[in-house]
Amino acid sequence: MVLVYEAENLIDGQLALDELRAGGLQAVMKGQYLSGAMGELPAAGLITVWIAEPLHEQRALDLIAGYERDKRYEQLPAPCTSCGEMIEGNFGRCWNCSAWVDREQQPVRE
Repeated sequence: MVLVYEAENLIDGQLALDELRAGGLQAVMKGQYLSGAMGELPAAGLITVWIAEPLHEQRALDLIAGYERDKRYEQLPAPCTSCGEMIEGNFGRCWNCSAWVDREQQPVRE
């Protein structure tokens, strides 16, 4: 198991985990149950995301880097480059044809 992400909170950890799984990687989140024990203190460093195969570490880090970049900006609706269907918000795949969204071509609002 390889640690690839330390989440800010439970939701951030789940979104990162979902991003890795959507990218075809086997990943797990650890520490999600510890956040309740912290009370009012932040859960920094408690919630982590791991991948099963060390061989896929670079791919996982690339996916996490894309996730981190995308969460800083509001993605504007844009047409799918494959089928032309409008894709809302921060979706990573077209709901109509399942094509991956090209984040480099999608307009953002800072």
